[in-house]
Amino acid sequence: MADTNKNFYFLEDGGEMSQLMRNRDWSKTPIGYPETWPQTLRMTISIMLNSPFPMFLFWGKKLKCFYNDAYRPSLGINGKHPSILGMSGKEAWPEIWEDIAPLLHSVSEKGESIWRENQLIPIFRNGRIEDVYWTFSYSPVKDESGNIAGVLTVCTDTTEAVKAANKLRESERRFREIADLSPIWIWITDAKVNVEYANKELLKYIGLEKSSDFTGQTWEKMVHPDDIQLVYDGFGEAVRKEENFALEYRVKNASTDQFEWFKVLAVPRYEDKQLKGFIGTAMNIEQQKSFANNLKSEVEIRTKELEDSNIQLEKMNKELQSFAYISSHDLQEPLRKIQMFAEVLLDKEIDNLSKKGKDKFEKIQSAANRMQSLINDLLAYSRADTEKRIFKKIELQHIIDEVKNDLAEEFKKKNGHLTVEESCSLEVVPFQFRQLMYNLVSNSLKYSKQDVAPIITIKGEIVNELTISGLVLKQNTKYAKITITDNGIGFENQFSDKIFEVFQRLHGKQEYVGTGVGLAIVKKIVQNHNGYISASGEPNVGSVFHIFIPEIHKG
Repeated sequence: MADTNKNFYFLEDGGEMSQLMRNRDWSKTPIGYPETWPQTLRMTISIMLNSPFPMFLFWGKKLKCFYNDAYRPSLGINGKHPSILGMSGKEAWPEIWEDIAPLLHSVSEKGESIWRENQLIPIFRNGRIEDVYWTFSYSPVKDESGNIAGVLTVCTDTTEAVKAANKLRESERRFREIADLSPIWIWITDAKVNVEYANKELLKYIGLEKSSDFTGQTWEKMVHPDDIQLVYDGFGEAVRKEENFALEYRVKNASTDQFEWFKVLAVPRYEDKQLKGFIGTAMNIEQQKSFANNLKSEVEIRTKELEDSNIQLEKMNKELQSFAYISSHDLQEPLRKIQMFAEVLLDKEIDNLSKKGKDKFEKIQSAANRMQSLINDLLAYSRADTEKRIFKKIELQHIIDEVKNDLAEEFKKKNGHLTVEESCSLEVVPFQFRQLMYNLVSNSLKYSKQDVAPIITIKGEIVNELTISGLVLKQNTKYAKITITDNGIGFENQFSDKIFEVFQRLHGKQEYVGTGVGLAIVKKIVQNHNGYISASGEPNVGSVFHIFIPEIHKG
């Protein structure tokens, strides 16, 4: 049994393997007790035990096995460790002896080192034969006489690296197979934007057989002369900033000798956090470009036609407004005469008329009054566009008070109530805005339910830009939002736009008196203030009007 108390300097350092060597009874082995070991063996083992690199020593004619702690993990578990320590190479490595014996004998006989990289040498470990890849060197170890006494192996288990490399190669192979089937261009460059790979579609288009034919001059041959600087600048900036880039440029078709538009997209690729190059795609957008150009021309033509139509329409509107204004004035004179003679008849001849005559007279007088209302509304509608607009800041509450006062008799007659829940200030054309609110409030009174007191609620608030009914109000603009709610007869929402059209009525004249112009005037005034109006209703429940007008007028 070995004297474990003896101090062998060359076995002092190290970890598990040093301990195993110290505790081993070497006296019963052919190699003998450590004190008798040759100086070269002791020195080599000392170097091994203190080295962080995996090392394995085959010593003597029997090629006895020694290894260090760094090599230990390569043996796995349920395998050769620690039984092969001091064992002959042939006994220790029966599964691979036919492969490594020639290498060991070559080093022993010729004294020349050998090197192998990522070589497959299966070994028994972890309870089974495993495929293990090694990068290793075999170097001769000479004794004091200069004779080769052993072979030192410095090795690394590269299995995981080889598997990773194989997976990468397989991934690249699959990538290239898929890329070569793609109808769009796919390409890979190095960090200097030299093309390392181009798929078949790209090579076919530019007339090259393989990716290696792609040189720096290829760019100048394939890219349109007017676009080449754009390409150089785009790629150069992408390299400097290491960022994605997108370009559109023309490329010559080798088959037709014609240039076509392509959209190119690329992203940087990295290896160990260093820019490795770019991977990109390109798609032929010639048809889209042609379509866009044709569409642009078509839009320009249609825009010009629309502008001409708008000018003509504006001219016609002005003429129509002028006609309405003049006609309304011209109608005033005969209407005044009809009303004047009606007043005379009412004062002096009414008693001389029969009952049937009185009925006809009342119809004449009623028709004249309706005509007067219509003329007044037409004049108001035409004035909404023709009169000069002077904007002033007003308080909503003040305008509502005036309107309520003007309609005091109607409110009294119908026992109506008007409440302003919240007021706000805004810049408007005062007389137009007063007309707007008058028409809406009188409209709520007019279309109230029979035997139900009309209740009208008005709320004013300042809001930021928002979306209403698909319309986006101007950004960075505050709006006065005015909401008028009533409990009247309401209407079907399918008519929410129709009610703002001139002469459009949802009810017969016999049911509700009116000209069908009032809400059209409201909409015209809102438009004059660069605002929007919307309406919603529910039959027998009521109506809601929302008005949005810029808080501050920007001329």
